[in-house]
Amino acid sequence: MPMDALATIFHLEYIDPDRNMYRYYHLYLAPNLFKEWSLLQDWGRIGQRQKHSFRQIKIFSQYQQAKRLFDTIIHNKKKRGYTPITV
Repeated sequence: MPMDALATIFHLEYIDPDRNMYRYYHLYLAPNLFKEWSLLQDWGRIGQRQKHSFRQIKIFSQYQQAKRLFDTIIHNKKKRGYTPITV
């Protein structure tokens, strides 16, 4: 994949009012300034992004490695009940 490729963004939510669970999970895959690929993960409670939010960034030298993890995370979140959302 060329380094001038656009970022890939994916948003998921998990809402279960009976268990008081309102969660979001956002993934961003994009090239960085050092000709590497950055996978940014944001997650937390819906409506309280400042208080209850987390961020993790992973750097990959190869697009295929980053994309594989990106797809795996989405697959695992869907298995746990998260649904894709459009922003």
